[in-house]
Formats: sequence, structure tokens, C-alpha cells
Amino acid sequence: MSGIEEVILSVFDVDRACAPLVALGGYRRVDLPDASASQAAAWQVPAGCARIEQVLLVPPGGTRGALRVVCFHGLERTLIRPSQRTWDTGGIFDLDIFSRDVRSTYRRLQQEYGWTAFGEPVDYVMGEFDVTQVVAIGPDGLVLAIIEPHTPPSFALPPFEAMSRIFNSTQMVRSIDAALAFYCGTLGWKAMVDMTIDDAVEPGADVLGVPMPAARTCARRVAIVHPEGVNDGSIELIEIAGFEGRDYADRAVAPNVGLLTLRLSVSAIRAYAQEIADRGAIFHSPLGLVETAPYGPVLSFSVRAPDGAILDFHEPASRDAEMKRGGVLSTDVPPVG
Repeated sequence: MSGIEEVILSVFDVDRACAPLVALGGYRRVDLPDASASQAAAWQVPAGCARIEQVLLVPPGGTRGALRVVCFHGLERTLIRPSQRTWDTGGIFDLDIFSRDVRSTYRRLQQEYGWTAFGEPVDYVMGEFDVTQVVAIGPDGLVLAIIEPHTPPSFALPPFEAMSRIFNSTQMVRSIDAALAFYCGTLGWKAMVDMTIDDAVEPGADVLGVPMPAARTCARRVAIVHPEGVNDGSIELIEIAGFEGRDYADRAVAPNVGLLTLRLSVSAIRAYAQEIADRGAIFHSPLGLVETAPYGPVLSFSVRAPDGAILDFHEPASRDAEMKRGGVLSTDVPPVG
């Protein structure tokens, strides 16, 4: 199984969301047909949706780490993480990308597109990382952790100039122990990192916006998980101890606006669905055949992490073979709930 192949971002305005990634990041915009009825069902879109507009933003250097921007027309929507602070939990917090020049990229996001950040770009060293980083905030709940590496890490970096493809995504969680039990226990993934930062200003100075003097002493537990245990397409989990924030887990569903879903490619999807069902997984959407532009029919199911993030697993399907099976495959695995 690969790591994150695609991220789904729900927005109020598709053009506004796409503009900076195309102009500054070198992403290629691919306009797609409206999402299919089977896709709407898999996303559990409420009745009354007039159309699901969608665009695929393909990153430089390949198709992995793409961003699917969708807009649910005709429905009442609210931000998944409104007025968010970094210690608020629930849903998907950010997407991580690399940049050759963080300060220049962030300055252009500010001046040309009105973005802000949780703190100014900072330089810091943590473990093998010697980087400059900013956690920038755009419209529609899009948060980008933009990272400029100063020394090569132990793993291969994706190709990039202004912006790389998405290589990691962060979730702020109520309990890392519960999150690790889900990812490593139920899903069978591997933890690459599990550490506590409690003796330094949160890494750098203010990249996560934790206020002083609490930033000097509060414990931040960080874990990174991936299906194969590699730092590419991974998920970072952060628990900030001692801060009472809001929890937005219940809001992290369609058609609400923000980072909605992480998509991963898996082979032998029926076997994997049964495997995690046997370990207690509860399905957000059951295994079924979903028409997914621009790929055609895929077999897909989704689950939700303890803090609300939706993970969608998919495998390319043979249309003829699946239609002979009836197309809807929810009887292959236990029903949702």
C-alpha cells in the first residue's frame, strides 16, 4: 500500500482555491466533470446537492500528492475548523510541502493572495531536520506547512522548486495513544516516529503559534505513521498537552469546507477491507464501485480516524468484472456502523 496519493479539499470557491498553487507552486490544473452519483454516495453527501464541481491540481514532477478541489453546490456548508488554533483537535489540520525558499513563497502568498500564518517563518533543528518552516493559512480551511530543508534528510525528497507535491498531512489529536491504536493496530500501519518535545520552544519559535511562556514547557507528543513505514505520503499526529481547545471531529464530513479526505491506493482491496474489519474497523462508506474522474471505476471504501479524519482506500477496477458482480460490494465487508 502506498501513502497518501491524493487529498480532497472542500471549498466555497474553486478558482480562488486553485490560483496560488497554480501560479506559485507550479501545480497543473485539470478541470474534471462533476463528481458522479456514486462518488456523492461514497462521500455521504446529503440530499439536495445540485452538483459537485471538481478540479484536480497535479503537482510538479508526477501525479502523487495531488489535491482534488471540490465544491458542493446547493447545500448549507460551514468550515470544518473555523477560527482554528493549533491546539484545536479534529479533522485534518494541514498539508506538508517542500519549498526552495519559504520566506519568499510565504511573502507572495501574503501579498498576492491574502494568506496569513500561525507564526512567522522560523529556522530550527529537530532530529535530522535542519529547516525553515511556516504554517500558512489560506481560505477555505487550507493550511500548508511549507518547509525549506537546509541539509538533505535520510529519505529522498520529491522534486520541487517553489512547492513540492504533498508529502505529509498533520492531524491534531486528543490522544496519540488512541490514534496510534487505530493507525497501527486497526489499519496495520507502522510508526516511524513517536517522541515528546517538552524542553524547547515549540520547534523554532512560533511555527505552531503556541503562546509564551507555555511554549517553553508544554509537552507536544509527535508521531508519524505510514502503511509501509516510510516518510513519504505519511500522516503526522500531534497532541499538545495542557491546552483546552475546541474539537471539530464531528464537522469533518461533506459538504463542510476544509481538508476533507486523504486518499490512498491499495492492492487486494477486498482482502484489506476484511482484514481491518476483523480488527474492529467501522466503515464510513462500504466497499463499492465508484466512478472517479479522471481514473474511471475504482473499488473504494473509507474509514474515519478517532479524531474525525476520513481515509479513503481505492483500487482500480475492471468495469466489466465489477458490473458482473453487481457493482455494489458492501456485502463483502460488514456494513457501516
